[in-house]
Amino acid sequence: MDLGEARALLARHDTFEKGEAVVDGRLELLSDRLWEALLSLEDAAELVTVANRLDWQFHPRGFDNVELYERYGDGIVPFLATRLDDDGILHNVPWCVVPCLLRCGSVEAFDLAWRVVDIAGRTPWGGCGDADLLLSWCQRHPEVAREQLAHKADAKAKALLFALGGPIDGAPTEDAVLALLDACAARQVDTRVELWPGPEVREVRAAAFRHGDDWGLAIEHVRGTRPRGLLAAHVVTCAFGPRVEGPVRGATVASRPVQDFDATELAARVGAPTLALPTLGLPRDARLVGEAVLARPAVPSESPALAGLVAQLCR
Repeated sequence: MDLGEARALLARHDTFEKGEAVVDGRLELLSDRLWEALLSLEDAAELVTVANRLDWQFHPRGFDNVELYERYGDGIVPFLATRLDDDGILHNVPWCVVPCLLRCGSVEAFDLAWRVVDIAGRTPWGGCGDADLLLSWCQRHPEVAREQLAHKADAKAKALLFALGGPIDGAPTEDAVLALLDACAARQVDTRVELWPGPEVREVRAAAFRHGDDWGLAIEHVRGTRPRGLLAAHVVTCAFGPRVEGPVRGATVASRPVQDFDATELAARVGAPTLALPTLGLPRDARLVGEAVLARPAVPSESPALAGLVAQLCR
């Protein structure tokens, strides 16, 4: 659209709405014309000014529409940022906001993705939470993500750095092991398998082993309430360590029969810690560093008991 025509059309409207009209015998949507005008402005700065003024009541065509990014690049981030409210909810209206944010690779785009707590409004993949959006952004722009995450000291940043950097090789460090656990607990690793006990689990047994530079950490709980049959109770082991083979290198999940179904103590029900050694990929003579029964932590690094066990493992 001609620049003057685009400016004149947008000046007459304060709302981005569907609108319908029959022009030369065919149905024409006002939203299509407004969108064409928005894509015809001089630069990103003008687009941001106009887009910020509009009341967005409708969307451009296509859930995965990235035309704003393709036309103006990272300069659209100030507009995308207006869709984030004070509670950290990113309103995907118009529904091109999330796809465009994922395309933008600037530091400002990272800062916006970092502040998102949740998403409201339809997205191309049917809705996602903050971890999905932030992890997706970081995977698309790993160099910027690593640089920005390195400046942050909190558990979320360390978990994301692990998710971008891969498994731990050689002797473990406390930060690296806790980052691995946090990444799995937040489902920031690229797998649909649950590598951390779900919120319905109240208590777990943690056991740490060393064998030279090799190490392993097993987080175990009991699932099921019947002594036998198709749905019989079983011990679920979330296993972590350099010798672990699974859907993610360094982390997997396995199960085995409950040792003593009638026992009241979790340690007796799951059995000896050494039963986890095959899943950890460690030999029978691996040394048990320590074990503890503790309340399942939603964020592993925030559990003093688990952090203490990891500290023992890394000495």
